[in-house]
Amino acid sequence: MYKKTILVLTSGGLTSALNPTLYGVIKMAKKCNYKILGGIGGWNSLLENNKIIDLTKIDIDQLKNRGGTILKTSRTNPFKIKDGIKKVKKSISNNKIDCIIAIGGDDTLSTAAKLYHEEDIPVIGLPKTIDNDLPHTYFSPGFPSAAHYTAKLIDEVREDAAYAYGRVFIIEVMGAKSGWLTCSSAVGGADIIIPPEWQFDLKKLLNLIKKKYKKNGYCVIAMSKEANIKGLKGLSDKQTDGFNTKRKEFIGLSLQNQIEKKLGYNTKTIVPMNSLQTGPPIETDKQIGIKVGEMGIKLVSKDKIGQAVVIECKKNKFVTNHIDLNNFFDKPKKMDASYFDKRLMWPSKKYMKYISKILNSKDFNNKKYQKLQMKILGK
Repeated sequence: MYKKTILVLTSGGLTSALNPTLYGVIKMAKKCNYKILGGIGGWNSLLENNKIIDLTKIDIDQLKNRGGTILKTSRTNPFKIKDGIKKVKKSISNNKIDCIIAIGGDDTLSTAAKLYHEEDIPVIGLPKTIDNDLPHTYFSPGFPSAAHYTAKLIDEVREDAAYAYGRVFIIEVMGAKSGWLTCSSAVGGADIIIPPEWQFDLKKLLNLIKKKYKKNGYCVIAMSKEANIKGLKGLSDKQTDGFNTKRKEFIGLSLQNQIEKKLGYNTKTIVPMNSLQTGPPIETDKQIGIKVGEMGIKLVSKDKIGQAVVIECKKNKFVTNHIDLNNFFDKPKKMDASYFDKRLMWPSKKYMKYISKILNSKDFNNKKYQKLQMKILGK
């Protein structure tokens, strides 16, 4: 006889920390003698598709080393579905669910808060997003791996392709309207970084590109897909979801056109998109994901419903804590001016100190090889 029945679901965008977090939830639930159910496809699992699977006796050991989510995901808002809340409550009753554990970003956690505080539905929230824009948490699970893969891409493009071809490369980076992920490209050695928090002048940007190109014989630009450059426009992403999210993309192609037209440099744009959300979790994401998942079940055991797990940095170690879900109605955590030098178009020492606790810079940006490259070029 199980003590409680818990449903876990993943909602919103992908991150490499989702499966490790699920591993932590499921493992701890079994340890506590809870029946653990998995909702397939986020909040949809409690709505139309009503696809719920019993995970209690399934071997989930593989999950801790895998990116993605075994439970799939969606960007569904039950409050925007006709009779959505009624259907959610019916599914909870039919499956005798004592608590829902929802793993997600700002939309997921604010939905969880609304379900708990307005509808009295028992929910606990666990954070994740590559955007790193969740307030009240030192970083968001999924950000470390995405930052790693962003820095790795920049590093490889810079040292190999940009150098070999003598080109300008623009890498368009995800991250919504926060520049945390775009700025992680500094670890990989990007020459110019364009986060979305501020508007930049096209003429000044072109002058800086020219300066970097003359120095190196190439230039690598990391650019948020939500970048704000006066005179440049991207395309509107026409996909819709239940949260009225408006996205932009392919602004890099507009910048490419201006570079080729005004400076005459051979320029290529790389748009990695979802690939930055995928791949195995780095060790930081793996370990913190598991801890976050375990903490979710511990909150259930202590009857601390309506809470969300957050990450704190204490004595250079990451630990978990919890706060009221209502805190995730707060504004997204954007970078403030102290994290970025707008004149140099590069992160400040404060940002580099922050990211150094999450990423190991020794994994990127081979200075010896770059010196050899410059020697070969006679620079």
